[in-house]
Amino acid sequence: MKKIIIFSIFWFILSLVQSYFTEIIDDEAYYWVYSQFLDWGYFDHPPMIALLVKIGSFLFPGELGVRLLPSLLGAGTIFLILTLLKEKVGDIRFPMLVICGIPLFHLHVSGFIAIPDLPLVFFASLFFFLYKKYLEKESPWVIFLLSLSIVLMLYSKYHSLLVIGFTVLSNLKILYRRSFWLVVLLSVILYLPHILWQVRHDFVSFGYHLIDRNSPFQLRHLIEYIGNQWVMIGPFCGLILLYLGISRRTSNKFESALKFNLIGFFLVFLFSSLKGHVEPHWTAVAFVPLVLLSVPVIEENLRLKKWVSILSYVTIPFILLIRLALIVNFDLIPDKVSRRFHNKEAYYLQIQEEARGRPVVFTNSFQQPSLYMFFTEEPAFTQNNYRYRKNQYDLWPFEADLQGKEVLYLPSRKIPDGDTLHTVRGDVFIHNTEYFCSFNRVEISLPKIHWEFVPGEQIGIALELGNPTDRIVNFSDSCTHKPRLVYTIFSEGERDLTTQAHYSDHLPVLAPGERILFPVEITAPEAPGQYQIMFSFAAKYTTAGIHMRPVTMTVHSTSTENSVNK
Repeated sequence: MKKIIIFSIFWFILSLVQSYFTEIIDDEAYYWVYSQFLDWGYFDHPPMIALLVKIGSFLFPGELGVRLLPSLLGAGTIFLILTLLKEKVGDIRFPMLVICGIPLFHLHVSGFIAIPDLPLVFFASLFFFLYKKYLEKESPWVIFLLSLSIVLMLYSKYHSLLVIGFTVLSNLKILYRRSFWLVVLLSVILYLPHILWQVRHDFVSFGYHLIDRNSPFQLRHLIEYIGNQWVMIGPFCGLILLYLGISRRTSNKFESALKFNLIGFFLVFLFSSLKGHVEPHWTAVAFVPLVLLSVPVIEENLRLKKWVSILSYVTIPFILLIRLALIVNFDLIPDKVSRRFHNKEAYYLQIQEEARGRPVVFTNSFQQPSLYMFFTEEPAFTQNNYRYRKNQYDLWPFEADLQGKEVLYLPSRKIPDGDTLHTVRGDVFIHNTEYFCSFNRVEISLPKIHWEFVPGEQIGIALELGNPTDRIVNFSDSCTHKPRLVYTIFSEGERDLTTQAHYSDHLPVLAPGERILFPVEITAPEAPGQYQIMFSFAAKYTTAGIHMRPVTMTVHSTSTENSVNK
């Protein structure tokens, strides 16, 4: 146990050193902004990462504060894994070596980067540890602590639902235990604040993760997923670990739970890659059962142990080089990679100097305003349009706070009366917007009709416009760029080939919480085919915003009956 404690402390110190010298990355800055507005939930994730960053930032400034508690939990993950292994291996130094040779451990599983995966993996490891105790003895303390580990997992990331689901599937007889349902009850009660937050926000997180992230199949996503997982496990001995973990015969219910989670996570995200991009670290939890299942098998085979040890030693220098590259900007590193870790502070300080105290509005990026606020501690916002996606900035009151104010606007393309700012990261388009207006918080709903038309058909419909905020929405306010209600019809993959009609006059004033019907008329495309339509508010030099999900419409070559009254 002494060796385990020393190794875990060493890992924690290494993470702290790396945290101090590595510039904050995009997503971490986003979670830092989370921490400035603590809540029971956020658009993308549950609130655990925000709480951890808040506590750490209270104790230390800058990157070290942001990463303090994630680094501590990362070291805690190492401690729990090695504790579970110490009775299965003769020499605890071997699993330490294997862990050092797995790239994902250094960054996301038990590393230093402040993202939701770190607390998720720690509490998942704690869950496995307590689940093993629970299978041995159903004591009141174990039941309570197991429930607490489940809740803390759920507050960390929604992937924890997979851990719970695969564990139950591995041991269906657990459903007959009364104590199991007590665990369920305690977990639901403790998780209720986040459930109520989701209810108040129309389950926005689940809509985003289950619907909005889906995209048509692309072979490159599948290839990327397989390649990324191979690299993250370890390019030299990773496939050995994966094969042994999957093929190992389980001897008890605990090992069955580990195996179900190992195979289940990799399969779930394999299927996810068929409908969109999968980040390499989304399988982070699977790396815990991977080590717990494969290392004891390797330990029993001296020849295999020797080869895995050699391959681990070969991998470690490459990992250390990567960790050094996060601190030092080597010329050999591709610019696309380097930009994520270097020269960000100088870039945003240049924008701050140009802003001269004005709020800064970025376009289609939740990372850029977050980084700007982290480095400058001055207000920023992102104006998202239909070429991007919604995020937490669409829930915060920033849009209303900036309404009618002078801002420095950074459009995605150069616009009339705009200028170009020369920065350390290249030229940036800027525009001094005297009266900023944005109406992305306004909700638009389409009537429930059969969206089937003939070419060129004109259709009159009544949109429902809703104001979910606690402030009046007045489209007649003085705006540098006058708002317009537009509709966009596009075929899949051709969002730039659009048809738009403008309804600029007589836009209504919406009281807080008010929903009204607003009549409009649209014209179906001339070419038969499958299209999508969405309504948005836009302006002369800004792209249509995100107010609704696209609705599918079909244009037939011959007349068809639909439910629209003409």
